[in-house]
Amino acid sequence: MSEHDRIVKLYAKGAPVGVHEGRLVGFPADRNRTAEWAVGAADGGGFRLTVKGTEDSVTAPGTDRAQALVRPDSGPASVWRLQRITPDGVTTVTDLAALGTGTYVITQNGLALGRGLFEEPTLTPKPVVIRTDDREPHWTVEVLV
Repeated sequence: MSEHDRIVKLYAKGAPVGVHEGRLVGFPADRNRTAEWAVGAADGGGFRLTVKGTEDSVTAPGTDRAQALVRPDSGPASVWRLQRITPDGVTTVTDLAALGTGTYVITQNGLALGRGLFEEPTLTPKPVVIRTDDREPHWTVEVLV
């Protein structure tokens, strides 16, 4: 974690997002299981989403639809693009100073990260996947620091 990182909480479909068994999940029933994330600039543009106090970053296991992993990774599979959604349109975040609390889309190589469009109707942890089928994979980013 760098001193320049922003500390945030992430929410997918309103559920706080954290880690369960090395995988990225939403916790619709347990708001206390959310992680705090360090958002830092990555080489070549984009950002890394790292669990605060660790080296574990959100990583795409490939380009096929699959659950995102959370593990040590400093390569391109852990670099994400953040786009802020406002009533005026969509703006790509290029600088951490522009990262504020709001609604975002998180992508990698044009593939959206999010929860599935169709999920079992239980309160169990929900997988967060790359190449989601959700038509509006909106995230809430809550900036803490």
